[in-house]
Amino acid sequence: MTLEKFKLAEEANDQLFEGDKVIYDGIVDFVQYSQSSPKILWILKEANSEEHGWTMRDALKNLKNINKVGLTDGWANTFTSIVYTTNGIFTGEDWDSMGNFYEDQSIINVMEKVAYINVKKIPGGSLADWNLIKRYYSENKIALHEQIKMINPEVIIFGGTYNFFDDDFFNSFGELEENVENNSLHIYQNKNHLLLNAYHPNNRVIKHSTYCNLILHAFKNWQLKYSN
Repeated sequence: MTLEKFKLAEEANDQLFEGDKVIYDGIVDFVQYSQSSPKILWILKEANSEEHGWTMRDALKNLKNINKVGLTDGWANTFTSIVYTTNGIFTGEDWDSMGNFYEDQSIINVMEKVAYINVKKIPGGSLADWNLIKRYYSENKIALHEQIKMINPEVIIFGGTYNFFDDDFFNSFGELEENVENNSLHIYQNKNHLLLNAYHPNNRVIKHSTYCNLILHAFKNWQLKYSN
C-alpha cells in the first residue's frame, strides 16, 4: 500500500466517528496488515484513560517499554494475552513453545500486523460500564459496522464484547457454524471467517496461558477444517 493510499484509508476510518474526545483506532499499520495472513481484528470495550487526543494505533506501535523489558507501563495486564495470542496465530506456536517479550521484545512488533478497535471510542475507566458501552454501540453501530467492514478481517477476537453486537452485524458474515461447548470460548465459523467470543484478555477466570491456547487451538482447527 502506498503512503497516499495509507493516508486515505486512515482518514476514511477516522471520519466515521466525530467528537473532540474520540480515541481513534483501527488498523495499526496498513502496510503490514495488508500483507498479513490471516487478517486479525481484536475488539475490546474502551480505553482506560483520562486523556483523549491520542490514537490506539500509535499506542500499539509503541508498546515496548523503552526503559526496561516488557510492555509499556500500565498496558501489560490486558496486552500480555493479546500479544502472545496474536504471535501464536502467526507463528503456529502455543504459549509454552513461543519465546517471551522479556527476553525478546521483537515479539511485541506483532501488534503492527493487526487491527484493534474499542466498541466505545471515548475514554473510560478501569471498570467498564456495560450499559454505557451498549448505549454507545446502539448510537454508533452503523459507523462501527462500517469500520469493521473496511478492516475486512478474517479472524475477529471479541474480548468480552461479543454480546454488544446485534443480529444485523452477525448476519453480514453469512451462515456460521457454532461451537459453544466450552464456556471460556464460544466459536462461530465458516469458510471465510472465524469469530471468537472470548473473555476480556485481563479476565480473572482463566490464566493467560489458557486464554491464549484456547484461541490458538480454535484457530488451528479452523485452518484444518477449511484448508481444502
